[in-house]
Amino acid sequence: MSVAIIAIIAVLLVLGVGYLIFVLMRKSQTVVPQVTDEDAASRDHVVEIDDQGHEIMSSQEAPEQARDGAAFEDLLKDEIHDLGREQPTADED
Repeated sequence: MSVAIIAIIAVLLVLGVGYLIFVLMRKSQTVVPQVTDEDAASRDHVVEIDDQGHEIMSSQEAPEQARDGAAFEDLLKDEIHDLGREQPTADED
């Protein structure tokens, strides 16, 4: 009888500890990345080294320029022409 009670307590203890680990792991998967991302964003870090060997920091980096879609449109028109097809007409709603 006492062996059955000890077995039940052991099973409940294993299930309780397993559930606790499961909950903590799930919470750490969402909280830890948020904290590290905020921490990394608040610091100025080296992103490149120029020709003279000076470090370029992220705060010094120029913002990316918007891409021009005209090159893609020209390439698309050339491909359509090479295939011998006509360019589709624009929908007029």
